[in-house]
Amino acid sequence: MTGDEEWVKVEMEQLQREIDESGVANIEEFLRKRTERWREVEVNIAITGNSGAGKSSFINTIRELVEDDEGAAPVGVVECTKEPTAYVHPTNPNIKFWDLPGIGTPNYPDLETYVQKVQLETYHAFLIFTATRFTENDLQLALKIRSMQKKFLFVRAKIDENVRAESRKRSFDETAMLTNIRRDCLGNLGDLLIDEEDIFLICNHEPGKWDFVRLTQAILDALTRYQQESMTLSLGKVITRSSTDIFQRKVRVLKGRIWIVASASALAALVPLPGLSVLVDAGLILKELSLYRSQLGLPEIGSAEFARLHFATKEKVLKVGLTTAAQLGGFLAPYAAEAVLEEVARYIPFVGFAIASGMSFGATYHALSKLLGAVEEVALLVIKEAAEKTVADLESQID
Repeated sequence: MTGDEEWVKVEMEQLQREIDESGVANIEEFLRKRTERWREVEVNIAITGNSGAGKSSFINTIRELVEDDEGAAPVGVVECTKEPTAYVHPTNPNIKFWDLPGIGTPNYPDLETYVQKVQLETYHAFLIFTATRFTENDLQLALKIRSMQKKFLFVRAKIDENVRAESRKRSFDETAMLTNIRRDCLGNLGDLLIDEEDIFLICNHEPGKWDFVRLTQAILDALTRYQQESMTLSLGKVITRSSTDIFQRKVRVLKGRIWIVASASALAALVPLPGLSVLVDAGLILKELSLYRSQLGLPEIGSAEFARLHFATKEKVLKVGLTTAAQLGGFLAPYAAEAVLEEVARYIPFVGFAIASGMSFGATYHALSKLLGAVEEVALLVIKEAAEKTVADLESQID
């Protein structure tokens, strides 16, 4: 059994227990509890380090805010953080990035006081920032976090400043420079026994460069499965488009939702109300399709971004911009004759014969798979076109 199949088995066992306890009469509530769970999972990321290390800028960038946006973390050269301060994600208030004061400040003179006052046990992962060298306090904090069996990541920010300074030299080699910085970081964290890849070199103002995406992936990997789902689906358009890996991670999470929506569709078919299954199917599918479009970064039809697309790309975006059952039927008509049982057969041991053998499960599963594939294809085209436009704009500036 693969990891994904094992995950489905666990999910289906939970689903069956809920059916046994609550029945299937209130199908909309049943579906909401599972498909909206990603909005309800709490994620607390702690970000610590000395003043000026780039903590606030990172908190803004990961939430895709700029300094003067409402809710942005204040950025300044003086120490802004006196007490642990939470900054909520703009689209998911259950995800919080905590700006923690550094050890060695008047209110937090030593590790013991720090651990007690900031309540380290309440955070799910820790980012330790510096813009120069990691300190003995950073090392001791990491050792304490490790003793709690929690994940810490070392982040060396403002790497663009190093690149600019070194690039003036005739012998400049960016790869060699970055390697040297990582090794220097390891040099003052020698007792921690970590690898070079555990050091993340980033520029908060350029999330598409250096290790920002890799850091984002590492944060996700430090979380539980449900927390990963929550944070993955909360990442914004800029970060999603900056990395094929992040984009595909979103696609995998969305694919993982298909079976539960199809199961809800099949369960609706068991409710003895004429026509309920058909109505629920169309509603569920269109709602999920809307999520696919927003998560994979398709521009809103009529927006300025949409207007800048090539005509052929606009047509493709419009094709997956379905909002009615009639439009949905027209899109799926070419696939109506395709067999769906083979595609969903691997779920039968988990879903149960009464659900998996129903046409509603197979049809909904098949429809969502086709729609997600179509949205993914169009989203990749939009990303490619945006990248090509950026290159063309840069070249025109040089000319």
